Amino acid sequence: MRKLEERIVIESTRQAVWDVMADFGSAADWAPGMRRSSLRGELKTGVGTYRVMRHAWGFRIEEIVTHWTDCCGYSFKLVKAPFPMRDVCETWVLNEEDSRAQLTITVSYNMRFGLIGALLDAVLVRFVVAREMHQGIWGLKQHVETRSAKNRSNSKPARSTPNMPAD
Repeated sequence: MRKLEERIVIESTRQAVWDVMADFGSAADWAPGMRRSSLRGELKTGVGTYRVMRHAWGFRIEEIVTHWTDCCGYSFKLVKAPFPMRDVCETWVLNEEDSRAQLTITVSYNMRFGLIGALLDAVLVRFVVAREMHQGIWGLKQHVETRSAKNRSNSKPARSTPNMPAD
């Protein structure tokens, strides 16, 4: 099994990052490589939540949540993974570091076709997976930080003019 990891610090609260992550069906709003994403079925959060996405390259990805801890993260497996990958699992862990959110994504997967699959992984697949992870985590960072900045500017009280002395 191959394993790749990407980590980033997001200049926002852990709760703000979780609010975006917990909306599991909205990945296309922040993941640059996704054209569409939506939930399937009754569940909106938690174990068993099912997401379908369409990648910019045209292929379909189906994922189901296998572990969910509110405000801490989740794991999911790809029900329908891009060929020739198989047994693809992702884990997203959210921590707090100096009042900022730290997100770690780990992707593990196997390849089909034995030695040929291993060679294909060495020359192409792992680089594509690493690039997609990098773009996704940076897309989430930008989305959350932009949202947080807008929320801060909208919550500031209007400036008041100091009382001027009478003439």
